[in-house]
Amino acid sequence: WKALFFDFHTMPANPDVGKEFDMKAIVDQFERIGAEFVVFPARCNLGTAYYYTDIGIRHAAMERDLLKELTEECHKRNILISAYINAGLSHEEGLQKREWQVLRKDGRTYGSDPMNNFFRQMCYDTEYGDHLVNMAVEAVQHCGVDGIFIDCLQTQPCIGIECLDKMAKEGVDWKDEDELYAYNYRKIIKMAKRISEAIKKIKPDALQY
Repeated sequence: WKALFFDFHTMPANPDVGKEFDMKAIVDQFERIGAEFVVFPARCNLGTAYYYTDIGIRHAAMERDLLKELTEECHKRNILISAYINAGLSHEEGLQKREWQVLRKDGRTYGSDPMNNFFRQMCYDTEYGDHLVNMAVEAVQHCGVDGIFIDCLQTQPCIGIECLDKMAKEGVDWKDEDELYAYNYRKIIKMAKRISEAIKKIKPDALQY
């Protein structure tokens, strides 16, 4: 397949998100270059959504159902489209729900460099895990996309209370770095499987990346 991957992350203060998008003209360009598959954000790493979500945080400046509109135009031309969701990063949601963030081994929730993309990381053992699954399902159902693209699943180990409780039940010594990282790896794989299984229930033939 010839594919296009849109990897953009729009600051919450941006005043004109999608305001001048001409979906027909955009998809004309897709056809012109022979694109067969497109990935376009449902929610980027900044934590705001580009469709009319009832679960997440819609970008404050967005006045159009962007992903749904683009999906409808792509399908008129037989072009497949998947919804991009950043799993491990969701800065706006992390800002509003501090308890959803990874608690790092040094006791911090925020990284040392606030300009780094991974400044805030999300923990799948908190209620965020359910939120992420639900938002992925919502994006597929609401926008009618052909699949889902999950980015940045890898996050740092967490020693928040939810993770400590689960590690205790599994007999994991979180003070042992090898055990802590092994648990973190299992947590990430489990999250990926949860998303995949939820999507397959509503769209068995969904494209998943």
